Amino acid sequence: MLKKFLLLIALVIVPLSVAAVGQIDMGQSFPEISLPQPESATQRAYLGLPAGESFTLSQVRGKVVLVEMLNVLCPHCRKQTLYYNKLYDMIEEDPDTRGQILLLGVAVGNNNEQIEDFVDIYAVDFPVVSDRDFRLHTAIGGGPTPFTLYLRSDSGQIPVVAGTHLGQDKQMEDLFDYLKETMQLPRAEFANLPQDDAIAEKKIEAFLPEELMAARLKQSFATLGTLDQFAALPLASGRQVYRAKVDGKWLFAEILARSAICDVCHNVYFYYLFNSAGQVLSFEPLHLTRYGNVEWNAKEVAQMRNRIVGRYLAAAWDFNPEIDAVSSATMTSAIIFNSLAQGENLLRELKQSNYLSGGSK
Repeated sequence: MLKKFLLLIALVIVPLSVAAVGQIDMGQSFPEISLPQPESATQRAYLGLPAGESFTLSQVRGKVVLVEMLNVLCPHCRKQTLYYNKLYDMIEEDPDTRGQILLLGVAVGNNNEQIEDFVDIYAVDFPVVSDRDFRLHTAIGGGPTPFTLYLRSDSGQIPVVAGTHLGQDKQMEDLFDYLKETMQLPRAEFANLPQDDAIAEKKIEAFLPEELMAARLKQSFATLGTLDQFAALPLASGRQVYRAKVDGKWLFAEILARSAICDVCHNVYFYYLFNSAGQVLSFEPLHLTRYGNVEWNAKEVAQMRNRIVGRYLAAAWDFNPEIDAVSSATMTSAIIFNSLAQGENLLRELKQSNYLSGGSK
């Protein structure tokens, strides 16, 4: 049986695509990350969810769950709705698969209002819930959308990944056949495959070589006063942080390199400076783009600076696209805010290492 399954994988999944390096893959357990329940009672019933505000995939009924990681602004995610609506109809019209194969969309970085517009405009038939804070997206290794996972599950058990697809998928007949075959196989066949349960977000290469990056950081620190000392900090988390003494005070800089959410968008590169109290002192782009992968102009950079400089890393960084987003760069803006929302953890690590007060661990 397993040999037949692996043959099917070779025929169906490989031509479609595979998971990106660092992302969750076949044979691995799906993370038990809580997601908000659909507001619609019909959709909650479709997923077989008990009453409550949140759920995990182990609570969803059915033997196979197709989970599409998407972003409502991603062009390919929008086009994918046509094909997954067709797949949904194929599943629901077959008495053998209805209630046994389910579809679920997870919108990375999007709020409920954005999701409601997306569902209405593209007439999405299946439930779509929010991963506004990127928690599930990070837990499966990050990467661009659309990214689809095929989960083999049994009631009350943590689902196992039976396959993945990166990018748009138009072959719904082949996919339907694959999902039906997966439904017939016991979950144990997937769970017993050789696997490494360690999932790490794919590391994005630095935008500038280390020497050039250090020179640029020194220039930014020097705009705030007389630069005395400057050094990279070896943090256990691996975060790229530098420290400098400016006018006798310790200041810090973190460099961020984040994967784009959309599979046709550029990655996000920037750095910011902050003081020992966690107040953001400056925001500097390295490579930020908007629709069409056009580089941000000076006005757009100034707009983002106005939204974040002066705020504190330990404060709430809830992203409101109506207020906080640069026009035609909502996804990039959301990634910037999500990155700064991790600042409280960085402050904690710097304090534990005695770096905030000028010492070293």
